[in-house]
Amino acid sequence: MNHTRSSFLAVLAAGLPLYRPLVARAQTSGPLRIGSTPNDSYAEPFYAQDMGFFQRAGLNVAVEAFPNGAGVTTALAGNAIDVGITNPISLANAVEHGLPFQFFAVAAMYNREELALCVAAESPIKSARDLNGKTIATTAVKDSNSLHIVAWIDRNGGDSATIQLVEMPFSAMAAAVRRGTVAAAPIAEPALSAAKKAGGLRVLGHPMDVYGKRFMVGGWFGRADFLSANAASIRRLTAAIYATADWANRHPDESAAILAKYAKLDPAVVKTMNRAPYGTSLTPEMLQPYLDLGYKYRYLERRFSATELIAKV
Repeated sequence: MNHTRSSFLAVLAAGLPLYRPLVARAQTSGPLRIGSTPNDSYAEPFYAQDMGFFQRAGLNVAVEAFPNGAGVTTALAGNAIDVGITNPISLANAVEHGLPFQFFAVAAMYNREELALCVAAESPIKSARDLNGKTIATTAVKDSNSLHIVAWIDRNGGDSATIQLVEMPFSAMAAAVRRGTVAAAPIAEPALSAAKKAGGLRVLGHPMDVYGKRFMVGGWFGRADFLSANAASIRRLTAAIYATADWANRHPDESAAILAKYAKLDPAVVKTMNRAPYGTSLTPEMLQPYLDLGYKYRYLERRFSATELIAKV
């Protein structure tokens, strides 16, 4: 990963209608602008908005949905939003390229059944070693979405240096595996439940196990200067987030209906799929495994301590 800061920002800018310089913004009477993606692990803003948690915390909030996490990071880099949700590798990579991003709250925690590395039901592939020399799908190369694949292969007797990664959305992975376009794919919910129901696939393993048993899938983040300038609002926001997390963990059917609405999914599918639990306290241990593996596999250019990526607000 040899991007310069200017080239990295140029890539981010390409995702915006008009790139805006990075400047701190103290919140005024206008809304706190939140960006996220309408999927289970990142759905807290939509639950909080519909259930009134933001309002009860005295927050004026505008929630904007993005098609993927890269869009959220791009929007925050361009000051189009104030806070959002992303994963540790994406945030650390942005920090390496001069963007002063920090986490201030945890979002979803790991549920082992939410993502599985799948192969065709009749495939001769029985182990990580059998993936050597094969083509494997991922949603993003050189991101957390591929990091756990390569680490899992190496940890289980294969050689990740021999594989080829190709990008595709989760929704396209099952068909690609059945056709033989790729040998394997890490399919996440709700595509995973749909793929299992349709048949023709077999679970080879759970690659996110490489990070341990208790870690965050995503976290709430913002620019360090914005978080500092708006500490009181961020503390109220964090309280609202964790109140939302507690509600969502205890009310899966109600949260499923909200997720189905924003993600445009069949409510019956959402109710039966494996769901993400949400955290209520952010600790360095929740993101350090990503950072350690990210450096080992050169997804990151330097070692990171999780504490330097967590804001004190």
